[in-house]
Amino acid sequence: MTHTTGQAVDVSVSGGGAYELLGIALEEGFTGIGVKQHGPHKGRFLHLDDLGAIPDKRDGPTIWSYPR
Repeated sequence: MTHTTGQAVDVSVSGGGAYELLGIALEEGFTGIGVKQHGPHKGRFLHLDDLGAIPDKRDGPTIWSYPR
């Protein structure tokens, strides 16, 4: 649902670019960061959202990884 309301995006990125984007996302205040950096490069991405801006959704930054 967050994707369809413009509150989340999945960015196709891997390796050093993913590490750099993760740092930028934290600096810019994204509160939800999902990391998928395993498997084929074309399937790697970072999920970024700002649900922390919505009361009762998230208290602070949350980072998770997707299972294989």
